[in-house]
Amino acid sequence: MIALSNTTRVLRAHLVFAALVSAFSMHGQAEMLTLQDTVRLALENNFDIQISEKVVERAVQDVDIAQTDYLPEVRVSTVNRFSKQSNSGSILDGSDQPQSDTEDTELQVIQRFDSGATATLTTSLNRRETNSANNRTINPAYNTDASIRIVQPLLSGFGPQVNKAQRRLSKLQLERRELEFQATVLNIINDAERSYHQLVFAKEQLTVRQDAMALAEGLFEENKIKEETGIATSLDVLQAEVGLANAKDRLIRAEQSLLDAQDTLVNLIGIQPSDTIMNVENLDIGAPIRPDVESTYMKAVDHQPRYLTLLNVIEQRSVELRRAKQNRLPNLNLNGTFAVTSLNESLRSSYSALPDGESYNWNMNMSLNVPWGLREKKANLAKAELQLESEELRVAKEKALIMRNTRSIVRSVETALEAISIKELATELSEKEYEMEKAKFDAGLSTGRRVLEAQQRMNQTKVDELRAKIDLLDAYSNLREIDGSTLERYGINFDEE
Repeated sequence: MIALSNTTRVLRAHLVFAALVSAFSMHGQAEMLTLQDTVRLALENNFDIQISEKVVERAVQDVDIAQTDYLPEVRVSTVNRFSKQSNSGSILDGSDQPQSDTEDTELQVIQRFDSGATATLTTSLNRRETNSANNRTINPAYNTDASIRIVQPLLSGFGPQVNKAQRRLSKLQLERRELEFQATVLNIINDAERSYHQLVFAKEQLTVRQDAMALAEGLFEENKIKEETGIATSLDVLQAEVGLANAKDRLIRAEQSLLDAQDTLVNLIGIQPSDTIMNVENLDIGAPIRPDVESTYMKAVDHQPRYLTLLNVIEQRSVELRRAKQNRLPNLNLNGTFAVTSLNESLRSSYSALPDGESYNWNMNMSLNVPWGLREKKANLAKAELQLESEELRVAKEKALIMRNTRSIVRSVETALEAISIKELATELSEKEYEMEKAKFDAGLSTGRRVLEAQQRMNQTKVDELRAKIDLLDAYSNLREIDGSTLERYGINFDEE
């Protein structure tokens, strides 16, 4: 699983390459665009990558938000009141013009705990001053108190598995978003590799078509000369001319395929289009790799982001189920309060007297709340159980899908390897047949038509050989994506800082 990141830079899973290559640019003569260049540019400029990064960053904020519920909360309030009457309404007022000045201030610190308890520390000050003759004992009077109040759920809402659930879910959600980001990276790399392969194929196919065009032009010129000397007929010249026209048509189509492939790649890596043909690496299939189904499947199960995401969702559903099981119970709370108080003629003396604890009070009570039939709580539990069962089925389905895809990809590699051997042999044979047919034609023992047919077969076998090699490279790309080795290939890390 991807390690949870601590900074935005790491959370964006910045793609740390083993050796960074210079950026590709196109002006004047095209510079070499390597496969590593292509992958880097695709990851830097692709919109899906940028969107996925933002999703991960939002998940980081959700983790911080979930943590705030268990940080201390401070509340402060103060109220000042002043009143003055022009006339006394009662002898009890103690003054002909009753006057009072009152100030109430309260400070609270609230802390939640993993047990579900909430503790509230409170201190308050009440200062009252009056001109009443009936209140001469302490005037102004400072009334202070300090108290602690604890509310502890005993059934629903009790325990760490309920109260840690949201924090755990937010971290799992962050991990899920990082896995989805990894899946996006793997998908973009696969697209970049296949687009690059297609451009290489289109460029080498163009070379084959250019060679075929040159041969067709040469044959056409030879037939024209032979017609003038009486060795060839006008039919031979016409056949050569048709062959030249067909070669030109294939060349034009190859040029179009090359430009289309280049536009596809340019769009993927996010650079400006240009009519300058990119300079790409020659086709190289390297040493043959013959994967086996079992080891590839085991790697896929360990590294496939989609599968790991489903396991992550199962863990989320398990957390939700444990919380729902505890919360299915009635609400039973134990409430307790203890307070010390003081009344003095000054603020300092009033607070100094609080630790003596001579004036105090406490109370304790329990409250029970039972919704009728507990229907909502039971429904939430049943829903959580069904969600977990559904995710377990999705995991089983995904494992079967991974096995099917693994078998298909391994077969694709094996088929492409066999196809390359066959196509190479076919190319060698077609080249010899063409050379033999051309030699016969030069000796006057064959026709231009037979030479054209041999040439077309040779050109087509060369293109088929190129296609087989591209199929193998694409199969290798799919293989690396499914077993997770793509990240190692390009030195990409998703680690903590």
